[in-house]
Amino acid sequence: MKTVKYTPDPQKKVRLTKEQLNRLEKLSDEKIDYSDIPELDDDFWENAKIVPSHQTKV
Repeated sequence: MKTVKYTPDPQKKVRLTKEQLNRLEKLSDEKIDYSDIPELDDDFWENAKIVPSHQTKV
């Protein structure tokens, strides 16, 4: 299998189709697969900082 690397352009927002939006709206939290995302441990939360949204780059 060939690996494809993709770097999204933050200036170009992805637009979902109506069908994709409908599918996402119907998707329950239980159906979302988080298995590829590591759990956040206590160390993470001890060092976490709140960043107001106006200070983040979009």
